[in-house]
Amino acid sequence: MKGNNRIDALVPWSPRFYTGVPLFQPVLPLLQRLSHYRQWPGLNQLQLLLESCDRVVTGGGKPLQLVAQEERGERFRQQYAPRIFFQGELQTRDQNWHDLFQLLTWLTFPRTKVVINALHLSLAGERWLRPDQRGRRSPQENTLSLFDEGGAVILSSNVQLLQLITQFRWKELFWHRRQELLAELRCIPFGHALYEKGLRPYSGMTANTILLLAPAVVITATGEEQVAWVDARLSALIQSGRYASPRALSPFPILGMPGWIEANCDEHYYDDRTYFRSGRRGSQEREAFD
Repeated sequence: MKGNNRIDALVPWSPRFYTGVPLFQPVLPLLQRLSHYRQWPGLNQLQLLLESCDRVVTGGGKPLQLVAQEERGERFRQQYAPRIFFQGELQTRDQNWHDLFQLLTWLTFPRTKVVINALHLSLAGERWLRPDQRGRRSPQENTLSLFDEGGAVILSSNVQLLQLITQFRWKELFWHRRQELLAELRCIPFGHALYEKGLRPYSGMTANTILLLAPAVVITATGEEQVAWVDARLSALIQSGRYASPRALSPFPILGMPGWIEANCDEHYYDDRTYFRSGRRGSQEREAFD
């Protein structure tokens, strides 16, 4: 659980900080319920938000609850992921954007977050039994963390648009086929660190994405319906072990999404090769969508 203290220092609480930022769309219903707070909501206020939503139960059968962050103990069950699984305790720091978005993603994608936590518990537990391996996370653990922190889901009913992503053909995707993208593709941010970065977007901001071929009816559904569809599909895919290597995730320059930053209304924005990079050798042969 890593927070960005620089973000916390530079971005003070504002009741409607999310206004006009498309990246926050999946968690918007929750953010609107916090908009009456003129100052940072405390742990008790965030717990009230949690309790007002559908009950989230961890893989260990415990209802999710917020607790203040503590120093990690020496026993396995005192570590971050085990405390969530066995006790339902989501450690949360005061006035911390990273931890706020962690809570919001638990409430927005509960099925997927439960699966990720359970897998982290299982994989970390295997390492814990071997002291010489405790600090060496497996490729699957790294993949889960990359997605949980900085991931997004790309939905499209057009397989050709998904292929452009796997082939790193960014200008064709974002500019030359802009109208198709707007009609047939959706970007659903997932990672809590990605939401945190959305407070101060910067050139080079990239998401680790899972690409899903979706029915047209999902593309045209409401935001909450899309999120529910994503949560169900994503939790099953991750549970299956399909995403066990970082290379299974597709890098995606998220600020290329039309209208997500004012600068991308200009065609030349997409000529920046330091941001819209070509892929690794051989990556164009990869069909990385489900």
